[in-house]
Amino acid sequence: MKGRVKWVDIAKGIAVSLVVYGHFGTSEAAKSVIYAFHIPLFFFLSGLFFSFDKFPSYKLFLKKRSVQLLIPYLFFNFITYLLWLFIGRKFGSDISSNIHPLKPILGILYGNASNLPHNVPLWFLTCLFSVENLYFFIFRKTSKQQHFFLLLIIVAIAFINYKLNHVFRLPWGIDIALSMLLFYGLGVNLKSEFLEKNRNKASLSGLLIISFFVVLIIARLNGKIEVSDNYFGNYIYFVLGALAGIIFIVSLSMLIAQVKLKYSLLSFLGRNSLIIFGLHLYAGSFVKTISAFVFHLPLSIYETPTVSLLLTIFSIVVLLPVVFFINKYLPFVVGKSRK
Repeated sequence: MKGRVKWVDIAKGIAVSLVVYGHFGTSEAAKSVIYAFHIPLFFFLSGLFFSFDKFPSYKLFLKKRSVQLLIPYLFFNFITYLLWLFIGRKFGSDISSNIHPLKPILGILYGNASNLPHNVPLWFLTCLFSVENLYFFIFRKTSKQQHFFLLLIIVAIAFINYKLNHVFRLPWGIDIALSMLLFYGLGVNLKSEFLEKNRNKASLSGLLIISFFVVLIIARLNGKIEVSDNYFGNYIYFVLGALAGIIFIVSLSMLIAQVKLKYSLLSFLGRNSLIIFGLHLYAGSFVKTISAFVFHLPLSIYETPTVSLLLTIFSIVVLLPVVFFINKYLPFVVGKSRK
């Protein structure tokens, strides 16, 4: 697949916007819906562009994905650790938590959300790296027919792991990776259905409506899940809700691309989702600080969905100069090459 796929960039733009919105104090009901699918969606979209043909050897695979995932992981950890060390733990929400300065450093090596107090969302990058490595080793010598059978076995193993392992968390999100392999594997194996075939507007609209209501129902039944903590509530509900959410966002993104709405902003966010993902918490803290000291707004106002949406918008706007700077002068820190 050469070039960028418009609807995929749109889907990533929507997904990263939902991540930001979900982290900024919106209602628990809204979080239950968003959290039901937004992280599995990222794994599914990542799987769409994996191919064993790209990587004839593991060495080549490891080199490329390390550049694209681990270098950004280290870069954003370095920047945000310094911000946390000199500002966040002295003036931010961690001021009373008494977190030892070495904990985040050890956490960076362990790569789990619970050990990254300076920037929790970065757990996703190590988990995606684990998912891709597991997929490479498990599936590289199997046929497509065997892939689906193996995925079912992995889902069963993930379910057992989820039920039994709530005490000890594995490094680099390996325990979470077992569950996320399903969505990544579906992306890999269904890429021809999603990338090479055009869907008509009527079928997309039908899928959009049905999947939307399924997500709402599942979110109500299952409550808020937390993928970063390896908590999925009812596992069957989790899988169904995640799949419905993926179908919803994919259908919506394809429709937006087809009807030629003004989607350039969503595409831009999708192309730069890694930067937004890595820095949005600090952008949000910056906006909150300005609003508190300049406009004397209480922090409690951010607990409402409407104000959380405004915070999401302003935080992304604040990040735009950073996005342009990184893309122009430091593209290698997000796995890109200079143009």
